[in-house]
Amino acid sequence: MNTDKDYLLNQSKSFCILPWIHLYTDPKGHPSPCCVSTFASDQTITVNSRTHSMMEIMNAAHMKQLRVDMLSDGLPPTCRRCHQDDSRGAQSTRTSMNSEYANRLDLSSTKPDGEISNFKMHYFDIRFNNICNFKCRSCGSGFSSMWEQEDQKYFKSANRPLLPKNNNKQFLQEVIEQIVNIDDAYFAGGEPLITEEHYILLEEMIKQGRTDIVLRYNTNLSNLTFKDKDLLGLWKNFKRKIQVYASIDHYGDRAEYIRHGTDWANVENNFSMVKKTPYVNLQTNTVLSLYNATTILEFYQYMYDKNLFHKDDFSNTMYPLAGPVQFNLNILPMHYKNIAKSKMEQLVEYTEKIGADCVIPGRTSDKVKQLTDTLSFYSPTSTWEQHKELFKSETLRVDGIRGESFAKTFPELAGLLDE
Repeated sequence: MNTDKDYLLNQSKSFCILPWIHLYTDPKGHPSPCCVSTFASDQTITVNSRTHSMMEIMNAAHMKQLRVDMLSDGLPPTCRRCHQDDSRGAQSTRTSMNSEYANRLDLSSTKPDGEISNFKMHYFDIRFNNICNFKCRSCGSGFSSMWEQEDQKYFKSANRPLLPKNNNKQFLQEVIEQIVNIDDAYFAGGEPLITEEHYILLEEMIKQGRTDIVLRYNTNLSNLTFKDKDLLGLWKNFKRKIQVYASIDHYGDRAEYIRHGTDWANVENNFSMVKKTPYVNLQTNTVLSLYNATTILEFYQYMYDKNLFHKDDFSNTMYPLAGPVQFNLNILPMHYKNIAKSKMEQLVEYTEKIGADCVIPGRTSDKVKQLTDTLSFYSPTSTWEQHKELFKSETLRVDGIRGESFAKTFPELAGLLDE
């Protein structure tokens, strides 16, 4: 095995630092070296954060073999998403993490079989449960308890039990004991701002004096309080700016349809309040899908007009919806997709104009690049014929359950139900 740090971090096509400094678990407790690895969905893995200790998970057979492969220039199949990004010349999670945490690499406790005896969690991303107050059309029961309850009610024949609360107190205590090592804590869900463990960890960080930890969030921003906890008050204790990525894909009734459970007036008020908070850096994390592709320009214009977006913001991220496939951007028939692409091109021009007098160097170009990069999402072909029946049936099924109307909410797309 090669233990040359410079080679591993800068030249190896296989090595990733995460299996040494990080552990990811999904809401069901399935563990993985990171959130983009396929291990979390591998049903042959028997260790679980609900039943096993942290070190039992870190030294499970698949984790030990993964480390051996990475130190031997192997290309682990579970890391194929990063390998695909690497081959395209794009920055992968692997290369990004190797760069960001290079000074945290310690191989001294790594044995020839891949076992490690000293694990320090420098990057936290543990999903303790799927508690969520939204039912986003792009999500499902695995990451939303509301979706789960709806599925249980309307798919009784499937006999889908609700995901129980994670009662492995030993595992939570082991996470608390890792606070001394954590550099970055990423909270996602479910919905982290209504998750009890999130607040337990924040208060422990403050208690231990670890207020230098960088806190990052992916949240629907519907709640800034939880029981007797005041989130903005807790955040104020931390020395580094809180990084908040709000999952917002549109405004008004379109927002309330795409992410069911949204009260747009409440979310807009919370967004405005957090935006004005000096110790928080707030931006949106928008999913580009069939729902918002043809009105994406109007969405951004609204956010700028309401002063929710500022011309000197760093960026507002956007990524394409991969699944469910029936709501993917590229299912749109070509005449709709041409409209959508034109709207994105107009948005690029609009953003360039908005940021023309931006007082912070580099900010305008960063925002424009974020948008121009999305143009690569638009495939020259359409998958409409392949997925149109699934789109129609699932849209009408969920509309009927929730008392919603796709055609009324998205009149510009109503013709899709008649195609």
